[in-house]
Amino acid sequence: MSEFLILSLLFVITEVFIAFIFAAIAQVFYHQIGLNFKAIFKGIAERVFLFVTLTNGYTQALTFFSALKLATRLKHEEPKADLDGFNDYYLIGNLLSVVVAIGYVYAYQHFGDIRLFQLLSGR
Repeated sequence: MSEFLILSLLFVITEVFIAFIFAAIAQVFYHQIGLNFKAIFKGIAERVFLFVTLTNGYTQALTFFSALKLATRLKHEEPKADLDGFNDYYLIGNLLSVVVAIGYVYAYQHFGDIRLFQLLSGR
């Protein structure tokens, strides 16, 4: 398999897995059942943005990303009783998104060094 195909499969499988993780976390904090496709696509866009910028060496994009997330958070209103749950959900979600994007960058930059990728690509 080609490097592009392997990395694309990694992306799709990881994003599906993350969607289910976030659905489970939302069920714990918000008692929501099901997938929120709007949130899924926003998360994918965030991780693609981070992947592209970090791959190109623009580490300051993490600061920009944090500022954007904070700016959108300031407009969010939660009932006082649910505020701690939302803050926890928000923090966990952002940390997971950044860690996954950094993982994508690592997989892309070290493709030839990862044994599984070597096996899949026939190297």
